[in-house]
Amino acid sequence: MRKIILSLSVVAMSFSVVFLNSCSKDDTTPPSISLAGDASLELSLNTASWADPGATATDDEDGTVSVTSDYSSTNPNLNMTGTYTITYSATDAAGNVGTAVRTVRVKNDAEIFAGTYSVHDTCPGLVFNYTQIITVDETLNNRVHFNKFADYANNTGIYANRLANGTLEMPAQTANAIGSGSGTCAIEDHRFTGVSFTSNSTGFVLVYTDELLGSAPCTGTTQCTATFTLQ
Repeated sequence: MRKIILSLSVVAMSFSVVFLNSCSKDDTTPPSISLAGDASLELSLNTASWADPGATATDDEDGTVSVTSDYSSTNPNLNMTGTYTITYSATDAAGNVGTAVRTVRVKNDAEIFAGTYSVHDTCPGLVFNYTQIITVDETLNNRVHFNKFADYANNTGIYANRLANGTLEMPAQTANAIGSGSGTCAIEDHRFTGVSFTSNSTGFVLVYTDELLGSAPCTGTTQCTATFTLQ
């Protein structure tokens, strides 16, 4: 009789273990990742270096787990404007994967000048009104480009640099410009040089010289004033 009772007890205990194991929940919770530093940040184009501050991860079953990421020398690319996403991953013993992201925007510091402008351009005896699109350089910080400077049709290579004080400087530069005139002076090389820059509430005013580099009579230097109004 005692053997029967003992056998039944063993069976009952075994059943209890099986029952408890069958009722226990599987580990389906992924690790939680905490970023070191901001989840979203901006860096100036051509920043010399930037180190990812990294991240840590903890799991409710495994405790601290390791974190990997796709951060690299080109993610973010400090020499190309754009928005980059760094993805962090952590995996626990049950195979659950937790992720987190950090967004890094590499920006040109001269982007405040980017936009479409209405330009009123006055030179001695001449008045030009035209639309000007200013874009920022994707690889050189603080540089902006004019799509049609001084209203010359193919004058697309003119640029200016943003200085530390926030103003624009236009270095002397030569472009083959197609003007609206006729005769021997219709297509000539011009040298444009910025003289002064003044910002206002709606845009800015750029005074520049336009030097005609042809042979006589297609020579001479004029000073013009271009008022840029943001559309």
